[in-house]
Amino acid sequence: MAGMSFEMSGGVAGTARSSTYVPGRDLIDEVDYSALRRAGRPRSLGNSPTFEEIQRLQGFDGPVTVATRGEVDAAVAAGQRQLFRGFEEDRYLDAFITGPVRPGGGPTGSGTYVTPLEHIALDYTDPTRTLDRATRQARVLRMALRPGTKTITLRELEKERSQAWSQVTRELEAVRGIANRTDEENARYAALQDKELTFADIGRYGALRGWDAIDGSATFSNKEWVVLNPTAQLVQRREP
Repeated sequence: MAGMSFEMSGGVAGTARSSTYVPGRDLIDEVDYSALRRAGRPRSLGNSPTFEEIQRLQGFDGPVTVATRGEVDAAVAAGQRQLFRGFEEDRYLDAFITGPVRPGGGPTGSGTYVTPLEHIALDYTDPTRTLDRATRQARVLRMALRPGTKTITLRELEKERSQAWSQVTRELEAVRGIANRTDEENARYAALQDKELTFADIGRYGALRGWDAIDGSATFSNKEWVVLNPTAQLVQRREP
């Protein structure tokens, strides 16, 4: 269950830095979508301002927990998938560890892309294929999600989002068909458009629903996952 306590092997004191896990909740029917799309832009770290604002609303904007090897092993033994992320430059790896985590984008929407396949993560460290293996390995982080985090498969989330999106589309059509709309109806129409645009990114939709990560391993050959909540991540500390 989300929010359950997890005593990592070696204890929290054995980590290089422990972040508090913040479980999400369903915000789909609570947020003002027009305000949501406006709010994130001035404070954005990258090209996903609306997603970052959802993270702030959920409390997902904290850092990852930097853990010992034993703590990550314990999470994997408890049933969590071992995951890896590769970085093209050391500075990107360092920024990820120190936080805040800057979300990326891709076929599964906004979030942090990781893979259970270490060789795929290694490939991401060296797109030009010019680095030696030791350098590439030094740019790969091993991690796992905390036991008790909320995950959903990409297929399940796509099915759910499709139903929600269809409802928004029907509501838009109904308002669009009103002749001589009032100011209130025009505001309703604009809000529904902003909601539809927000749902267009499945990472944003998943974060609004309170999911910590999306499991796309059954969909993509690289088995990628997308982490929506960095506070759910345990990242193995780099040995000196």
